[in-house]
Amino acid sequence: MDRYRYPNSYQYYQIPGPIGSDKQLTTEALALEPMKLIAHVVMDERPYTEVLTADYVMVNPYSAEVYGGNITFDDASDPDEWREGRITEYYRCTFCSQDPETANYNIPTVYPHAGILNSPAFLSRFPSTATNRNRARARWTYYFFLGVDIEGLSERTTDPAALADENNPTLNNPNCTVCHNIMDPVAGAFQNYGNKGFYKDQPGGNNSLPGSYRNDKSSAYQFGDNWYADMLAPGFGEKLAPGTDNSLQWLAQEFVTDSRFGYGTVYFWYPAVMGRDAYAQPENPEDFDYQSKLAAYTAEQTMMQSIAQKFVSGSAGNGNHNLKDLLVDLALSDHFRAVSVSMLTAQQEAELEDVGSGKLLTPEQLNRKLLSTAGFNWNYASKSALEVTYNLIYGGIDSLGITERATDLTTLMSSVVTAMANEVSCSITAQDFGLAQSQRKLFPFVELTSLPTTHAAAVRSNIQYLHSRLLGEELAINDPEIDATFSLFQAVWNARIAANKGAAVSSESELCIVSGVVNPVTSDPNQTLRSWAAVVNFMIRDYNFIHE
Repeated sequence: MDRYRYPNSYQYYQIPGPIGSDKQLTTEALALEPMKLIAHVVMDERPYTEVLTADYVMVNPYSAEVYGGNITFDDASDPDEWREGRITEYYRCTFCSQDPETANYNIPTVYPHAGILNSPAFLSRFPSTATNRNRARARWTYYFFLGVDIEGLSERTTDPAALADENNPTLNNPNCTVCHNIMDPVAGAFQNYGNKGFYKDQPGGNNSLPGSYRNDKSSAYQFGDNWYADMLAPGFGEKLAPGTDNSLQWLAQEFVTDSRFGYGTVYFWYPAVMGRDAYAQPENPEDFDYQSKLAAYTAEQTMMQSIAQKFVSGSAGNGNHNLKDLLVDLALSDHFRAVSVSMLTAQQEAELEDVGSGKLLTPEQLNRKLLSTAGFNWNYASKSALEVTYNLIYGGIDSLGITERATDLTTLMSSVVTAMANEVSCSITAQDFGLAQSQRKLFPFVELTSLPTTHAAAVRSNIQYLHSRLLGEELAINDPEIDATFSLFQAVWNARIAANKGAAVSSESELCIVSGVVNPVTSDPNQTLRSWAAVVNFMIRDYNFIHE
């Protein structure tokens, strides 16, 4: 955040920002804004088109202090209270410099909001350069909202003659224009935003063309230009942007009315629901499995296009472009709900290899699942083990150097699951048995006096319940899986009885950390608490617990 363009951020310049500080909360608020806009649109069941056309920015008490807008909050210290606002405290420069003695940022600005497209967080996440010229921003805008991968439209040439072309190849060379004719007009629609994402960031506050271009005597620049003269004019497809100041707002309207917007939305959200990207169209008919891959691709595309049409038309009855309806349709599709199949041919096995859900939960999702199903937070002191300590180790992202989450379990990640199971299973069990039977999340059918020799039916009923609650398995009471889990419970119990184990439940005698646990059971004379802990340990490291 530039302390000159956003003078209300100056108070945070060169001061430490530990966790919980105003600086840290402000930084988080500025970074989270695009996601909060999407959440706001979706939760209020507004048309999803508003993520591009919104004439506001989402702010909480901390970001509102930087952006301005005179927003009133119920709790001025609550970082989770978000409201619609506007950027009113942004200033362009008459003389741009980071030297406070010479800098002059005195041009007040009415910021022209265009939803996510000119959110400061979005623009800074996809910076530009003097040679890239907003092309990366155009590329990702196409990909995120129309489902068009510009880089996949054509193979890059290896022809030495074409590569040696110096006559403005992105404008004149057919090997280049196949992509650049699509990408460059949209790059031009971002004409008012500089390399770092600031609005009209050049001296005088009239444009964002870098000095390396404006001051180059060999360039075609003329005073008053807002875009590069050696590129296609700002626009979209065959249309030209009607003006300079509102070109991005115009682009947003063009995108949301484009016939590809519905499919692009399905394509964007597909991995979030399915746990994998949509199939790529197979390219080589000579491949041995080409026909199978083509059949799988065609079936998936048919399903995605059908959902896109329903999304655009609002056929579910909740309005056009309702994202909740789109997500429901994906979750109700055969591609998501498929569980098992029998009697497959070799071709069908290839076609259906990735059909059905089995998504590895992210660290954040696994943490929420542990809390929801077992009522337990796996923390080290005040820090979440999964969301902080092991976040990157368990395939999480930091949105800086690591931006893609792991989708397959690695050996290192499996060690985190093992640590989780070993460290929390006894704590969870001690906590749950400390509650009244009617309040328990995991053990509503047994007490610590329920032994496998005298209360086998109750133990089996509770095991059946645990399979349902933790693993999502609806099993008959005589199912082999129930028998196997009962055998585990009984084997651990028999071993503890034979070893004459003591009653004390503590981290000193055994790994059962109960510090911080509310009203835990700390005495286990019947050896059932630790036997149930072994069952919980076994279940929360199961595939079906760490996947959805």
